Amino acid sequence: MRQLAIEIFIIAAIGAVLGLLGPFGTYEMPTAMRLAYWICFILVGYAIYRPVQTVAVWLSETTEIPLWAALLFAAALAAIPLTAVVGFALAGMSFDTDYLGAGFGRLYLQVLGIGLGIQAGMWLLFTRHVRTGEAQAEPVSAKAAPTPLDVRDIPMPERPEPPFFQRLPPALGDHLVCLEMQDHYVKAHTLAGSEMLLMRLRDAIAELDGVDGLQVHRSWWVARDQVRAIRREGRGIKLELANGLLAPVARNRQEALRSAGWL
Repeated sequence: MRQLAIEIFIIAAIGAVLGLLGPFGTYEMPTAMRLAYWICFILVGYAIYRPVQTVAVWLSETTEIPLWAALLFAAALAAIPLTAVVGFALAGMSFDTDYLGAGFGRLYLQVLGIGLGIQAGMWLLFTRHVRTGEAQAEPVSAKAAPTPLDVRDIPMPERPEPPFFQRLPPALGDHLVCLEMQDHYVKAHTLAGSEMLLMRLRDAIAELDGVDGLQVHRSWWVARDQVRAIRREGRGIKLELANGLLAPVARNRQEALRSAGWL
């Protein structure tokens, strides 16, 4: 709910900026009317885009369609009814207009362009780029005299860190508690905090190969060593985690958790 409120505030702010700029011939409107026009239609567009994008994420999760392709298709689809609404308003609440005829295509491209621009901006605001690069090894001094090594002094090779942890900022540490899917994002919870990542839940789970955990719900993956208690509510089950979150267990996953010894 908090993120939804933040998103609505940002969308309204974008509408205010567009209202001040007055693109697509709207600058001739009085300032107050222009601001109201853009804020209103940006919020209406958000109300149309967001549920369509949620369906697109679900489609990407259940098929092999890449997330970016599903979101692009969703934006193109959502722009159709929004263009009709904008055209109807520009024509003075009348269907007898060029906006819904020959001029529909041009207006559609304008609406789609604004929608894609806002979508890209929201991605940048709510996600972080994957950290690339690794620490370079310190050069060995040419003057350093070699010292004999005992076999027992040779460190055993460590298991490579799962690639998912490279997506998290160092401040969050590596004590992963759970993954929570939120629309087209995955929210990674650690004991030190949370981070929103633009990716599919199943892709995140694939990058955690070797970490002891299970997907307990369509929208949740939980690390086994972070479960502190099991709460039963009728036939429902929730896992109380080390950071205080409650992860729901889907009914079709309960038997798998029993077989694995979780319950």
